Amino acid sequence: MGDEEVRGLRAENAELRRLLTKHQWAGLTPVKSTGACPECSGSKPPDGRGHRPGCALAAALAAQPD
Repeated sequence: MGDEEVRGLRAENAELRRLLTKHQWAGLTPVKSTGACPECSGSKPPDGRGHRPGCALAAALAAQPD
């Protein structure tokens, strides 16, 4: 594992920890709620359009594991 890969993993880890700290209650969704992203407040389809552009959670969810 090279230095660049280690730096990348540390940066990814720091971003995920930031999101976890910011959204410690993100797993809780009220009953009958359509749901909303705690990062960008985008509502899930069909009632909403999903994540908004630049949403860090959308990027993390879309990332393919190596």
